[in-house]
Amino acid sequence: MKNFYNIKVLLLVCLFATFGFLQSCNDDEEDVNSGQVELLSFGPTGAKHGEKLKFIGHNLNKVESIEFVGASVAKTQFTSQSSDLIELVIPNTAEEGKVTLKVSGGEDVVSKTVLSFEVPVTIASVTAKAKPGTNITVTGNYLNWVDSVQFGTLQDSIVTTFVSKSMTELVLRVPMSAKTGSLTFFTGGTEPMAIETEQSLDVTLPAATAFSPASLKHGENLTITGTDLDLVKEVVFTGVGTAKASSFVSQSATQIVVTVPDNASAGTLKLVAKSGVEVPTTQSITITLPAITSMSPNPVDPGANLTITGTNLDLVKSVNFTGGASVSTFISKTPTQIVLKMPTQDILNGVVTFITTRNYSVATGQTLRINIDRPPYFIYNDALNSEWQLWGGWGKSSEDVANTEQVSRGAKAIKVSFNDAYGAFQLHPNNANVFDGYTTIVLYVRGTVNSRGAIQIKNMSDVTGTDAPFDIVAGQYRRIEVPISALGNITGGIKEFYIKNYGTNPNTFYIDDIELR
Repeated sequence: MKNFYNIKVLLLVCLFATFGFLQSCNDDEEDVNSGQVELLSFGPTGAKHGEKLKFIGHNLNKVESIEFVGASVAKTQFTSQSSDLIELVIPNTAEEGKVTLKVSGGEDVVSKTVLSFEVPVTIASVTAKAKPGTNITVTGNYLNWVDSVQFGTLQDSIVTTFVSKSMTELVLRVPMSAKTGSLTFFTGGTEPMAIETEQSLDVTLPAATAFSPASLKHGENLTITGTDLDLVKEVVFTGVGTAKASSFVSQSATQIVVTVPDNASAGTLKLVAKSGVEVPTTQSITITLPAITSMSPNPVDPGANLTITGTNLDLVKSVNFTGGASVSTFISKTPTQIVLKMPTQDILNGVVTFITTRNYSVATGQTLRINIDRPPYFIYNDALNSEWQLWGGWGKSSEDVANTEQVSRGAKAIKVSFNDAYGAFQLHPNNANVFDGYTTIVLYVRGTVNSRGAIQIKNMSDVTGTDAPFDIVAGQYRRIEVPISALGNITGGIKEFYIKNYGTNPNTFYIDDIELR
Protein backbone atom coordinates (compact mmCIF):
# COMPACT_ATOMS: atom_id res chain seq x y z
CA MET A 1 0.00 0.00 0.00
CA LYS A 2 2.86 2.39 0.78
CA ASN A 3 4.43 2.09 -2.64
CA PHE A 4 1.08 2.39 -4.39
CA TYR A 5 0.28 5.59 -2.44
CA ASN A 6 3.53 7.26 -3.46
CA ILE A 7 3.07 6.38 -7.12
CA LYS A 8 -0.49 7.77 -7.08
CA VAL A 9 0.61 11.07 -5.57
CA LEU A 10 3.48 11.47 -8.00
CA LEU A 11 1.19 10.88 -10.95
CA LEU A 12 -1.22 13.49 -9.62
CA VAL A 13 1.64 16.02 -9.15
CA CYS A 14 2.82 15.47 -12.71
CA LEU A 15 -0.73 15.95 -13.96
CA PHE A 16 -1.17 19.23 -12.05
CA ALA A 17 2.25 20.51 -13.17
CA THR A 18 1.13 19.99 -16.75
CA PHE A 19 -1.75 22.43 -16.15
CA GLY A 20 0.34 25.22 -14.64
CA PHE A 21 0.90 24.09 -11.05
CA LEU A 22 3.98 25.27 -9.20
CA GLN A 23 6.32 22.73 -7.67
CA SER A 24 7.41 23.60 -4.18
CA CYS A 25 9.17 20.64 -2.55
CA ASN A 26 10.78 17.30 -3.41
CA ASP A 27 9.00 13.94 -3.39
CA ASP A 28 11.38 11.96 -1.22
CA GLU A 29 9.60 8.85 0.18
CA GLU A 30 11.24 9.26 3.57
CA ASP A 31 9.49 12.62 4.04
CA VAL A 32 6.13 10.96 3.49
CA ASN A 33 6.58 8.76 6.49
CA SER A 34 8.15 11.44 8.69
CA GLY A 35 4.77 12.87 9.58
CA GLN A 36 5.92 16.34 8.58
CA VAL A 37 3.82 18.58 6.34
CA GLU A 38 5.28 18.77 2.85
CA LEU A 39 4.10 21.00 -0.02
CA LEU A 40 4.77 19.52 -3.44
CA SER A 41 2.89 21.92 -5.71
CA PHE A 42 0.07 24.43 -5.86
CA GLY A 43 -1.91 26.16 -8.53
CA PRO A 44 -3.00 26.69 -11.16
CA THR A 45 -0.75 29.73 -11.69
CA GLY A 46 -2.61 32.67 -13.24
CA ALA A 47 -5.87 31.89 -11.46
CA LYS A 48 -8.16 34.80 -10.68
CA HIS A 49 -9.45 35.96 -7.32
CA GLY A 50 -12.58 34.02 -6.39
CA GLU A 51 -11.41 30.94 -8.30
CA LYS A 52 -10.33 27.64 -6.71
CA LEU A 53 -6.70 26.97 -5.78
CA LYS A 54 -5.23 23.52 -5.00
CA PHE A 55 -2.30 22.61 -2.72
CA ILE A 56 -0.79 19.12 -3.14
CA GLY A 57 1.60 17.49 -0.71
CA HIS A 58 1.94 15.17 2.29
CA ASN A 59 0.27 15.38 5.71
CA LEU A 60 -1.73 18.43 4.63
CA ASN A 61 -4.44 17.49 7.12
CA LYS A 62 -2.19 19.10 9.78
CA VAL A 63 -2.44 22.54 8.13
CA GLU A 64 -4.44 24.99 10.25
CA SER A 65 -4.43 27.90 7.78
CA ILE A 66 -2.76 29.17 4.61
CA GLU A 67 -1.25 32.66 4.62
CA PHE A 68 -1.08 34.70 1.41
CA VAL A 69 0.47 38.12 1.08
CA GLY A 70 -2.45 40.33 2.10
CA ALA A 71 -4.85 37.53 3.14
CA SER A 72 -5.26 34.49 5.35
CA VAL A 73 -7.56 31.48 4.89
CA ALA A 74 -8.36 29.33 7.97
CA LYS A 75 -8.97 25.59 7.59
CA THR A 76 -12.64 26.17 8.32
CA GLN A 77 -12.74 28.09 5.02
CA PHE A 78 -11.09 25.34 2.97
CA THR A 79 -13.47 23.85 0.44
CA SER A 80 -11.74 20.49 1.04
CA GLN A 81 -8.79 19.12 3.04
CA SER A 82 -7.09 15.74 3.10
CA SER A 83 -3.61 14.44 3.75
CA ASP A 84 -2.50 15.06 0.17
CA LEU A 85 -4.83 17.87 -1.06
CA ILE A 86 -6.23 21.21 0.11
CA GLU A 87 -8.69 23.22 -1.98
CA LEU A 88 -9.77 26.78 -1.24
CA VAL A 89 -11.15 29.91 -2.94
CA ILE A 90 -8.59 32.68 -3.57
CA PRO A 91 -9.42 35.71 -1.33
CA ASN A 92 -9.90 39.03 -3.11
CA THR A 93 -7.18 40.63 -1.00
CA ALA A 94 -4.52 38.03 -1.80
CA GLU A 95 -1.44 39.51 -3.47
CA GLU A 96 1.54 38.14 -5.34
CA GLY A 97 4.12 36.41 -3.18
CA LYS A 98 5.08 33.21 -1.44
CA VAL A 99 2.45 31.33 0.55
CA THR A 100 2.86 29.92 4.06
CA LEU A 101 1.18 26.78 5.38
CA LYS A 102 0.60 27.21 9.12
CA VAL A 103 1.02 23.83 10.83
CA SER A 104 -0.45 22.87 14.20
CA GLY A 105 2.32 21.74 16.53
CA GLY A 106 4.92 21.75 13.78
CA GLU A 107 7.12 23.91 11.63
CA ASP A 108 5.38 26.20 9.12
CA VAL A 109 6.00 25.45 5.45
CA VAL A 110 6.85 28.32 3.09
CA SER A 111 6.59 27.81 -0.66
CA LYS A 112 9.80 28.00 -2.63
CA THR A 113 8.06 29.72 -5.54
CA VAL A 114 5.91 32.83 -5.84
CA LEU A 115 2.19 32.61 -6.41
CA SER A 116 0.66 35.19 -8.76
CA PHE A 117 -2.78 35.79 -10.22
CA GLU A 118 -4.48 37.26 -13.24
CA VAL A 119 -5.98 40.46 -11.86
CA PRO A 120 -8.59 42.63 -13.66
CA VAL A 121 -7.53 46.03 -12.25
CA THR A 122 -10.11 48.78 -12.84
CA ILE A 123 -9.88 52.58 -12.41
CA ALA A 124 -13.08 54.30 -11.30
CA SER A 125 -11.96 57.89 -10.59
CA VAL A 126 -8.88 60.12 -10.36
CA THR A 127 -8.48 63.54 -8.74
CA ALA A 128 -9.22 66.08 -11.49
CA LYS A 129 -6.69 68.84 -10.63
CA ALA A 130 -3.56 68.83 -8.53
CA LYS A 131 -0.38 70.76 -7.86
CA PRO A 132 3.00 69.04 -8.28
CA GLY A 133 4.22 67.86 -4.90
CA THR A 134 0.69 67.25 -3.56
CA ASN A 135 -1.29 64.00 -3.33
CA ILE A 136 -3.98 62.68 -5.65
CA THR A 137 -6.44 59.87 -4.89
CA VAL A 138 -7.38 57.08 -7.27
CA THR A 139 -10.37 54.79 -6.66
CA GLY A 140 -11.14 51.49 -8.31
CA ASN A 141 -10.68 47.78 -7.75
CA TYR A 142 -7.56 45.69 -7.19
CA LEU A 143 -5.49 48.87 -6.96
CA ASN A 144 -3.10 47.07 -4.64
CA TRP A 145 -1.82 45.38 -7.82
CA VAL A 146 -0.69 48.69 -9.35
CA ASP A 147 3.12 48.71 -9.53
CA SER A 148 3.67 52.18 -11.05
CA VAL A 149 1.87 55.22 -12.45
CA GLN A 150 3.13 57.35 -15.35
CA PHE A 151 2.08 60.98 -15.71
CA GLY A 152 1.72 61.89 -19.39
CA THR A 153 4.40 60.40 -21.65
CA LEU A 154 7.53 61.38 -19.75
CA GLN A 155 9.69 58.58 -18.42
CA ASP A 156 10.90 60.85 -15.61
CA SER A 157 7.31 61.21 -14.40
CA ILE A 158 6.80 57.61 -13.28
CA VAL A 159 5.83 57.02 -9.64
CA THR A 160 6.69 53.66 -8.05
CA THR A 161 6.32 54.64 -4.39
CA PHE A 162 2.85 55.36 -3.01
CA VAL A 163 1.59 57.28 0.00
CA SER A 164 -0.91 54.50 0.59
CA LYS A 165 -2.28 51.58 -1.39
CA SER A 166 -5.28 49.35 -0.79
CA MET A 167 -7.53 47.22 -2.88
CA THR A 168 -9.93 50.10 -3.62
CA GLU A 169 -7.82 53.25 -3.16
CA LEU A 170 -4.43 54.52 -4.27
CA VAL A 171 -2.86 57.72 -2.92
CA LEU A 172 0.27 59.04 -4.63
CA ARG A 173 2.28 62.24 -4.85
CA VAL A 174 2.32 64.20 -8.12
CA PRO A 175 5.95 64.48 -9.31
CA MET A 176 7.38 67.96 -9.92
CA SER A 177 8.00 66.99 -13.56
CA ALA A 178 4.33 66.15 -14.21
CA LYS A 179 2.43 67.96 -16.97
CA THR A 180 -1.28 68.11 -17.70
CA GLY A 181 -2.30 64.87 -19.39
CA SER A 182 -3.57 61.35 -18.92
CA LEU A 183 -2.26 58.84 -16.37
CA THR A 184 -1.14 55.32 -17.20
CA PHE A 185 -1.35 52.60 -14.54
CA PHE A 186 1.00 49.62 -14.88
CA THR A 187 -0.15 46.49 -13.00
CA GLY A 188 1.44 43.25 -11.90
CA GLY A 189 0.07 39.71 -12.01
CA THR A 190 0.47 36.99 -14.59
CA GLU A 191 -1.13 39.23 -17.23
CA PRO A 192 0.33 42.74 -16.60
CA MET A 193 -1.82 45.62 -17.82
CA ALA A 194 -1.25 49.26 -18.89
CA ILE A 195 -4.41 51.27 -18.21
CA GLU A 196 -4.56 54.86 -19.53
CA THR A 197 -7.21 57.23 -18.21
CA GLU A 198 -9.56 58.91 -20.65
CA GLN A 199 -9.64 62.10 -18.60
CA SER A 200 -6.55 64.28 -18.16
CA LEU A 201 -5.15 65.33 -14.84
CA ASP A 202 -5.03 69.13 -14.79
CA VAL A 203 -1.61 69.91 -13.33
CA THR A 204 -1.34 73.35 -11.70
CA LEU A 205 1.02 75.89 -13.28
CA PRO A 206 2.51 79.08 -11.83
CA ALA A 207 0.86 82.40 -12.70
CA ALA A 208 2.01 86.02 -12.30
CA THR A 209 -0.44 88.70 -11.20
CA ALA A 210 1.83 91.75 -10.80
CA PHE A 211 5.40 93.08 -11.24
CA SER A 212 7.09 95.63 -9.01
CA PRO A 213 8.66 97.90 -10.03
CA ALA A 214 7.45 97.86 -13.62
CA SER A 215 10.43 99.96 -14.74
CA LEU A 216 13.94 99.13 -13.55
CA LYS A 217 17.60 98.87 -14.52
CA HIS A 218 19.75 95.87 -15.34
CA GLY A 219 21.00 94.30 -12.11
CA GLU A 220 18.07 95.57 -10.04
CA ASN A 221 15.59 93.25 -8.33
CA LEU A 222 12.15 92.57 -9.77
CA THR A 223 9.38 91.31 -7.48
CA ILE A 224 6.88 88.98 -9.14
CA THR A 225 3.70 88.26 -7.21
CA GLY A 226 1.25 85.57 -8.16
CA THR A 227 0.13 82.03 -7.39
CA ASP A 228 2.02 78.73 -7.21
CA LEU A 229 5.30 80.54 -7.85
CA ASP A 230 7.14 77.88 -5.85
CA LEU A 231 6.78 75.74 -8.99
CA VAL A 232 9.01 78.11 -11.02
CA LYS A 233 12.52 76.90 -11.85
CA GLU A 234 13.44 79.71 -14.24
CA VAL A 235 12.34 83.19 -15.33
CA VAL A 236 12.97 84.04 -19.00
CA PHE A 237 13.14 87.71 -19.96
CA THR A 238 12.68 89.25 -23.40
CA GLY A 239 16.13 89.80 -24.83
CA VAL A 240 18.93 88.64 -27.07
CA GLY A 241 20.54 85.32 -26.18
CA THR A 242 19.91 83.68 -22.82
CA ALA A 243 18.21 86.48 -20.90
CA LYS A 244 17.02 84.30 -18.03
CA ALA A 245 17.49 83.68 -14.33
CA SER A 246 17.38 80.32 -12.55
CA SER A 247 18.59 81.45 -9.13
CA PHE A 248 16.41 83.84 -7.16
CA VAL A 249 16.91 86.31 -4.35
CA SER A 250 13.88 84.70 -2.70
CA GLN A 251 11.01 82.41 -3.69
CA SER A 252 7.70 81.39 -2.17
CA ALA A 253 4.32 80.26 -3.45
CA THR A 254 3.16 83.89 -3.78
CA GLN A 255 6.35 85.83 -4.56
CA ILE A 256 9.64 85.61 -6.47
CA VAL A 257 12.37 88.22 -6.20
CA VAL A 258 14.75 87.95 -9.17
CA THR A 259 17.67 90.06 -10.41
CA VAL A 260 17.16 91.42 -13.94
CA PRO A 261 19.85 89.95 -16.25
CA ASP A 262 22.22 92.33 -18.01
CA ASN A 263 20.95 91.33 -21.46
CA ALA A 264 17.23 91.64 -20.65
CA SER A 265 15.07 93.89 -22.84
CA ALA A 266 11.71 95.51 -22.22
CA GLY A 267 8.74 93.17 -22.67
CA THR A 268 6.86 90.27 -21.16
CA LEU A 269 8.41 87.37 -19.26
CA LYS A 270 8.00 83.60 -19.21
CA LEU A 271 7.75 81.55 -16.04
CA VAL A 272 9.24 78.12 -16.62
CA ALA A 273 7.72 75.47 -14.35
CA LYS A 274 9.78 72.59 -12.96
CA SER A 275 8.01 70.43 -15.52
CA GLY A 276 9.53 72.57 -18.30
CA VAL A 277 6.20 74.13 -19.30
CA GLU A 278 6.56 77.84 -20.17
CA VAL A 279 3.87 80.21 -18.90
CA PRO A 280 3.93 83.65 -20.61
CA THR A 281 3.04 86.64 -18.45
CA THR A 282 0.56 89.31 -19.50
CA GLN A 283 2.54 91.87 -17.50
CA SER A 284 5.68 93.47 -18.94
CA ILE A 285 8.67 95.38 -17.66
CA THR A 286 10.48 98.45 -18.98
CA ILE A 287 14.25 98.57 -18.81
CA THR A 288 15.69 101.98 -17.90
CA LEU A 289 18.27 102.85 -20.57
CA PRO A 290 20.28 105.93 -21.52
CA ALA A 291 18.74 108.14 -24.23
CA ILE A 292 19.82 111.18 -26.25
CA THR A 293 17.74 114.36 -26.58
CA SER A 294 20.37 116.42 -28.42
CA MET A 295 24.02 116.55 -29.55
CA SER A 296 25.99 119.76 -29.97
CA PRO A 297 27.57 120.73 -32.24
CA ASN A 298 26.02 118.67 -35.03
CA PRO A 299 27.76 118.47 -37.48
CA VAL A 300 30.91 118.20 -35.39
CA ASP A 301 34.58 118.45 -36.33
CA PRO A 302 36.90 115.48 -35.72
CA GLY A 303 38.87 116.11 -32.52
CA ALA A 304 36.36 118.69 -31.24
CA ASN A 305 34.33 118.41 -28.05
CA LEU A 306 30.84 116.91 -28.36
CA THR A 307 28.13 117.51 -25.76
CA ILE A 308 25.47 114.83 -25.51
CA THR A 309 22.34 115.76 -23.56
CA GLY A 310 19.80 113.17 -22.47
CA THR A 311 18.58 110.93 -19.66
CA ASN A 312 20.22 108.15 -17.62
CA LEU A 313 23.57 108.98 -19.20
CA ASP A 314 25.33 107.87 -16.01
CA LEU A 315 24.65 104.30 -17.28
CA VAL A 316 26.88 104.83 -20.34
CA LYS A 317 30.24 103.07 -20.38
CA SER A 318 31.22 103.97 -23.94
CA VAL A 319 29.92 105.88 -26.97
CA ASN A 320 30.29 104.16 -30.36
CA PHE A 321 30.24 106.04 -33.64
CA THR A 322 29.45 104.92 -37.19
CA GLY A 323 32.76 103.99 -38.80
CA GLY A 324 34.07 101.99 -35.83
CA ALA A 325 35.43 104.65 -33.46
CA SER A 326 34.55 104.36 -29.75
CA VAL A 327 35.07 106.69 -26.77
CA SER A 328 35.03 105.44 -23.17
CA THR A 329 36.98 108.25 -21.46
CA PHE A 330 34.85 111.33 -20.95
CA ILE A 331 35.61 114.93 -20.12
CA SER A 332 32.56 114.81 -17.84
CA LYS A 333 29.56 112.60 -17.26
CA THR A 334 26.32 113.14 -15.32
CA PRO A 335 22.88 111.52 -15.59
CA THR A 336 21.85 114.27 -18.04
CA GLN A 337 25.04 115.19 -19.91
CA ILE A 338 28.20 113.66 -21.39
CA VAL A 339 31.05 115.76 -22.76
CA LEU A 340 33.68 113.93 -24.82
CA LYS A 341 36.42 114.62 -27.32
CA MET A 342 35.61 113.33 -30.80
CA PRO A 343 37.96 110.79 -32.39
CA THR A 344 39.94 111.96 -35.41
CA GLN A 345 39.57 108.82 -37.51
CA ASP A 346 37.16 105.92 -38.15
CA ILE A 347 34.15 108.24 -37.87
CA LEU A 348 31.39 108.66 -40.43
CA ASN A 349 27.97 110.22 -40.53
CA GLY A 350 25.56 107.88 -38.79
CA VAL A 351 23.77 106.69 -35.69
CA VAL A 352 25.38 106.92 -32.25
CA THR A 353 25.29 103.77 -30.10
CA PHE A 354 25.74 103.50 -26.32
CA ILE A 355 27.29 100.58 -24.45
CA THR A 356 26.05 100.58 -20.86
CA THR A 357 27.94 99.73 -17.71
CA ARG A 358 26.16 96.34 -17.96
CA ASN A 359 27.49 95.87 -21.55
CA TYR A 360 24.05 96.32 -23.06
CA SER A 361 24.00 97.91 -26.54
CA VAL A 362 21.57 100.80 -26.98
CA ALA A 363 20.83 102.12 -30.49
CA THR A 364 19.98 105.73 -29.70
CA GLY A 365 18.35 106.48 -33.05
CA GLN A 366 20.17 109.82 -33.09
CA THR A 367 22.37 110.68 -36.10
CA LEU A 368 25.61 112.61 -35.76
CA ARG A 369 27.09 114.27 -38.84
CA ILE A 370 30.82 114.71 -39.20
CA ASN A 371 32.62 117.62 -40.85
CA ILE A 372 35.17 115.80 -42.97
CA ASP A 373 37.36 117.39 -45.64
CA ARG A 374 37.04 115.09 -48.59
CA PRO A 375 37.89 115.60 -52.30
CA PRO A 376 34.94 116.13 -54.65
CA TYR A 377 33.25 112.94 -55.77
CA PHE A 378 31.75 112.83 -59.26
CA ILE A 379 28.57 110.86 -59.84
CA TYR A 380 28.76 112.00 -63.50
CA ASN A 381 31.67 113.55 -65.36
CA ASP A 382 31.44 112.84 -69.12
CA ALA A 383 30.28 109.35 -68.06
CA LEU A 384 28.39 107.75 -65.22
CA ASN A 385 30.66 106.73 -62.32
CA SER A 386 31.16 102.92 -62.30
CA GLU A 387 29.88 102.89 -58.71
CA TRP A 388 26.46 103.96 -59.97
CA GLN A 389 23.78 102.35 -62.16
CA LEU A 390 21.30 103.97 -64.55
CA TRP A 391 17.81 102.76 -63.60
CA GLY A 392 14.47 103.26 -65.33
CA GLY A 393 12.85 106.23 -63.59
CA TRP A 394 9.53 107.28 -65.10
CA GLY A 395 7.76 109.83 -67.30
CA LYS A 396 10.50 110.07 -69.97
CA SER A 397 10.32 109.80 -73.76
CA SER A 398 14.12 109.39 -74.00
CA GLU A 399 17.39 109.66 -72.04
CA ASP A 400 21.04 109.74 -73.16
CA VAL A 401 24.00 109.77 -70.74
CA ALA A 402 26.53 110.41 -73.55
CA ASN A 403 24.88 113.30 -75.34
CA THR A 404 27.06 115.86 -77.17
CA GLU A 405 24.42 118.42 -78.21
CA GLN A 406 24.73 120.82 -75.26
CA VAL A 407 27.82 120.39 -73.08
CA SER A 408 28.92 122.66 -70.26
CA ARG A 409 32.10 120.99 -69.09
CA GLY A 410 34.08 118.27 -70.84
CA ALA A 411 32.77 116.52 -73.95
CA LYS A 412 29.47 114.94 -72.94
CA ALA A 413 26.33 115.59 -70.89
CA ILE A 414 23.09 113.89 -69.92
CA LYS A 415 19.97 114.65 -72.00
CA VAL A 416 16.54 113.73 -70.57
CA SER A 417 13.28 114.40 -72.44
CA PHE A 418 10.25 114.27 -70.13
CA ASN A 419 6.65 113.55 -71.19
CA ASP A 420 5.36 113.76 -67.62
CA ALA A 421 5.18 116.95 -65.57
CA TYR A 422 6.76 115.03 -62.66
CA GLY A 423 8.88 112.43 -64.47
CA ALA A 424 12.23 111.34 -63.00
CA PHE A 425 15.75 110.44 -64.12
CA GLN A 426 16.86 107.63 -61.74
CA LEU A 427 20.32 106.52 -60.53
CA HIS A 428 21.19 103.74 -58.06
CA PRO A 429 24.41 103.73 -55.97
CA ASN A 430 26.31 100.48 -55.39
CA ASN A 431 27.49 101.94 -52.07
CA ALA A 432 24.54 103.02 -49.92
CA ASN A 433 26.79 105.24 -47.80
CA VAL A 434 28.22 107.19 -50.72
CA PHE A 435 26.97 110.50 -49.24
CA ASP A 436 28.87 110.00 -45.95
CA GLY A 437 31.26 112.87 -45.30
CA TYR A 438 29.68 115.13 -47.91
CA THR A 439 27.31 118.02 -47.31
CA THR A 440 26.36 119.30 -50.77
CA ILE A 441 25.29 118.06 -54.20
CA VAL A 442 26.55 120.26 -57.06
CA LEU A 443 25.31 119.90 -60.67
CA TYR A 444 24.88 122.02 -63.81
CA VAL A 445 21.47 122.09 -65.54
CA ARG A 446 20.27 123.69 -68.82
CA GLY A 447 16.61 123.76 -69.94
CA THR A 448 14.82 124.19 -73.22
CA VAL A 449 12.25 126.35 -71.42
CA ASN A 450 12.23 128.24 -68.16
CA SER A 451 11.01 125.64 -65.66
CA ARG A 452 11.80 123.90 -62.41
CA GLY A 453 13.52 120.66 -61.42
CA ALA A 454 14.10 118.86 -58.12
CA ILE A 455 16.42 116.37 -56.45
CA GLN A 456 14.95 113.56 -54.40
CA ILE A 457 16.34 110.46 -52.65
CA LYS A 458 14.93 107.23 -51.22
CA ASN A 459 16.71 105.87 -48.13
CA MET A 460 17.46 102.25 -47.26
CA SER A 461 14.18 102.00 -45.37
CA ASP A 462 12.34 102.76 -48.64
CA VAL A 463 11.32 106.17 -47.31
CA THR A 464 11.17 108.85 -50.01
CA GLY A 465 12.87 112.04 -48.89
CA THR A 466 11.86 115.66 -49.25
CA ASP A 467 12.05 117.24 -52.73
CA ALA A 468 14.74 119.90 -53.07
CA PRO A 469 13.50 122.11 -55.98
CA PHE A 470 15.68 124.38 -58.14
CA ASP A 471 15.07 126.82 -61.05
CA ILE A 472 16.10 126.06 -64.66
CA VAL A 473 16.85 128.79 -67.26
CA ALA A 474 16.15 128.17 -70.93
CA GLY A 475 19.19 128.17 -73.21
CA GLN A 476 21.94 128.36 -70.57
CA TYR A 477 23.58 126.18 -67.89
CA ARG A 478 23.01 127.10 -64.28
CA ARG A 479 25.05 125.83 -61.29
CA ILE A 480 22.77 124.17 -58.72
CA GLU A 481 23.83 123.49 -55.12
CA VAL A 482 21.55 121.35 -52.92
CA PRO A 483 22.36 120.67 -49.19
CA ILE A 484 22.21 116.94 -48.54
CA SER A 485 20.53 117.72 -45.23
CA ALA A 486 17.57 119.16 -47.22
CA LEU A 487 16.78 115.75 -48.74
CA GLY A 488 15.52 114.08 -45.53
CA ASN A 489 16.81 111.23 -43.40
CA ILE A 490 19.68 109.32 -45.00
CA THR A 491 20.54 107.31 -41.87
CA GLY A 492 21.85 103.98 -43.03
CA GLY A 493 22.47 105.27 -46.57
CA ILE A 494 20.47 105.83 -49.75
CA LYS A 495 18.90 103.43 -52.21
CA GLU A 496 17.81 105.77 -55.05
CA PHE A 497 18.79 109.21 -56.40
CA TYR A 498 16.35 111.14 -58.63
CA ILE A 499 16.55 114.30 -60.77
CA LYS A 500 12.92 115.25 -61.44
CA ASN A 501 10.95 117.42 -63.81
CA TYR A 502 8.91 119.70 -61.59
CA GLY A 503 5.69 120.80 -63.27
CA THR A 504 6.32 121.44 -67.00
CA ASN A 505 5.28 119.03 -69.76
CA PRO A 506 6.90 118.45 -72.19
CA ASN A 507 10.36 119.44 -71.01
CA THR A 508 14.02 118.60 -71.74
CA PHE A 509 16.97 118.83 -69.34
CA TYR A 510 20.69 118.83 -70.10
CA ILE A 511 22.65 117.81 -66.98
CA ASP A 512 26.43 118.04 -66.66
CA ASP A 513 28.93 117.20 -63.89
CA ILE A 514 26.96 115.84 -60.88
CA GLU A 515 29.32 115.89 -57.88
CA LEU A 516 29.39 115.59 -54.10
CA ARG A 517 31.26 118.12 -51.95
